[in-house]
Amino acid sequence: MKKSIMIIGAGIMQIPAIKTAKEMGLFVIASDFNPLAPGLKFADFPLILDTKDIQGHVNFALSHKKEFNISGAFAGADVAVTVAAITNALDLPGIPFEVAVRSNNKWLMKQCWLDSGISTPYAEEVRTLSEAEKALQKIKLPAMVKAIDNAASRGTRKIESEEELESALEDAKKNSSTGSALIEEFVEGSEQSVEYIVFEGKHYRFGIVDRHFGFTPFPIEIGHTNPSILSPEEQEALYTLTKNAAESLGITFGPYKSDTIMTSKGPMILELPARLSGGFHSQCTTPLSSGRDPIKAALHIAVGDTFPQECAAKKLNRVAVCKAIFPAPGKIMSISGIEEAKKIEGVEHIFLMVKEGDEIPPYKNCANRVCYVITTGSNFSAAEKTWKKATDIIKILTKK
Repeated sequence: MKKSIMIIGAGIMQIPAIKTAKEMGLFVIASDFNPLAPGLKFADFPLILDTKDIQGHVNFALSHKKEFNISGAFAGADVAVTVAAITNALDLPGIPFEVAVRSNNKWLMKQCWLDSGISTPYAEEVRTLSEAEKALQKIKLPAMVKAIDNAASRGTRKIESEEELESALEDAKKNSSTGSALIEEFVEGSEQSVEYIVFEGKHYRFGIVDRHFGFTPFPIEIGHTNPSILSPEEQEALYTLTKNAAESLGITFGPYKSDTIMTSKGPMILELPARLSGGFHSQCTTPLSSGRDPIKAALHIAVGDTFPQECAAKKLNRVAVCKAIFPAPGKIMSISGIEEAKKIEGVEHIFLMVKEGDEIPPYKNCANRVCYVITTGSNFSAAEKTWKKATDIIKILTKK
C-alpha cells in the first residue's frame, strides 16, 4: 500500500513540499485551518484543521493510520510541536515531543543554551510589567521584547526607552501561548539563517543565507541572499555554533535551522526551530543557487527512507535573491506589471499574496509581506540587478 505523509500547513510556502511528496509517490494529507489555503488543492486528502490543534491532529492520525498507511509527518510551517505529537503517538520517525517544545519556545531554548555555554544573547522570561522592569535593569537598553513561541517576528520589537516597555510587553504576551514574553539583550551585526538535516548522527549542511532587515523597531525581514557572502571561516563558525545549539536542545533527527548574528565579538545564536526554513529559502533559493533539495531530503527520512545523499550535494554555483515588495499600507487599488516582470531573464518566481481590494496593514511583522520576487544570477550583482529591473515594473498602488 502506498505510504502517506501528513504535511502540516498548506499555505503558499508549503506547496513545494506537497508537490515534492506527490512526485515521490507519497499520498499527501495536508492540513490547514483555512479551507481556501492554496496548497490544499494539490493534496490527495485536504484536512481542514488548525495546524496548532495538536490533539486534533493526533486523533486524526490514530484513527486513519491503517486506512491511509500514515508513515510520516512533516512541518510545513512553524509546527514542529504538532508534528512531534503525531510521530510520537504513531511511533514514526521524529524527535521527542519535549524536544520539539523546547525548539519552539524561545525561553526554554535560551535556558538550554545559557546552561550549556552556547553563545547567545542573555534573556529572561517575564509575565508582569514589574518583572519586565527588573529584567530590563539587568539587560539594559536598548533591548528586544519577544513573543515566546510565535513565528514571523509576531510580537517582537526593539525598545530604546522604558516608556516603550509596557506596550511592547503586552504585544509580545498577546502573541505568546504562554502568557509571557522574553526580554533579551540587544546585539548588533549581520544576520543569517543556517540550515541542517541530521540523520543517524550525521548533520548534513544545506547552506547559509544572509538575511536583510528593515522597519525598525520591528525586525521585519525584507529578504535574503543565498548563499552568504561571509568568509569560509565565519561560515564554519556559524555551522559549528548551530550544530552545538541543536545538540544542546536534543535534536537528533530531521531538519533544523538557526537564526544567527555575526557580532563584533563573534557569532551568536538567536533561535533554532526543528523545521526547515521559510521565506522561500528551503523552498526556492537553496535549490536555485546550489541545487540542494532540503525538502525532498526531509520528506524521505520522515517516511522511514534512508537519507538521500544526492539531495545534500552541491550541483550549482549561482546566487539567488529573494526580497519582498512593500507597497504603502492602505487599500489596494491596482496591481500591474506582474506578468511582464515574469518574462525577464533571471526572474524565477513572483509570489503575490494579495489582490485588488485587499487592505495592507502597517508593517509590524514578517507575516504582513505581500509580494516576493526571486531572481538568480551568476553573482550577487547580476541577481540584484535583475531583481531591481523586475520590481521597477511591478506596481501595487494603494490608497489610505
